[in-house]
Amino acid sequence: MSTHEYRGLGDIIVTARPFDEYLAMFDLQPADLSTATALDCPAGASGFAAGARAIGCEVTACDPVYAGMTSHGELVARARQDTAFGNQYVADTPDTYVWGFFRDLDDHLSRRMAAVDAFDRDRLANPDRYVAGSLPHLPFSDDAFDLVLSSHLLFVYPDHFDAQAHLDGVLELARVASGEVRMFPLVDTTTRPWPGLEDLRRALAAHGHGTEVRHVPYEFIRNGDAMLAIDGSG
Repeated sequence: MSTHEYRGLGDIIVTARPFDEYLAMFDLQPADLSTATALDCPAGASGFAAGARAIGCEVTACDPVYAGMTSHGELVARARQDTAFGNQYVADTPDTYVWGFFRDLDDHLSRRMAAVDAFDRDRLANPDRYVAGSLPHLPFSDDAFDLVLSSHLLFVYPDHFDAQAHLDGVLELARVASGEVRMFPLVDTTTRPWPGLEDLRRALAAHGHGTEVRHVPYEFIRNGDAMLAIDGSG
């Protein structure tokens, strides 16, 4: 970890969230995915691709960290380290979190580590579906995916990305979506809402993209129970 002082969690970590957490975060049902093409960006070491692929979804995971590791084993080790770091952050900031989806700290760590295991197996079995790429320049064609999911990067790390970076990143996600882009959550790791949201929505509207803030059946970071849905370019 860097020694630069950021508020909240700090440096961007490689996250590992299980498939059922994705369904809750993005208010999805398995039927929504079974015949879809989907992009998870940034995917980190999540188990979403493995779970979605198992029910027939044609899913691609994209993350810059896939290019930054010298081996798959190194990436998995980094994911386990960052997952343990995130679990300790939860322990150290108990007022920041709401228990419900996860029972307690042990359940949180166990389910996130299981997501790393699912990621490990699926990436080894489907390496071509794990693509190195970074916003705002993704290596995909226009309208390539029916559904684009993006969690825990933009809005969550405001010390790392200014308003222009948010706009550029969201426009790129919309470019590769023929259907909808869903982004979650809309608060940072200190539970503060991202202050530029309404300005961003106006800018997106000027580019022809409608937006909607929707509440979801999930809350772990306190106040983090809503996503931003954006009309893609299709």
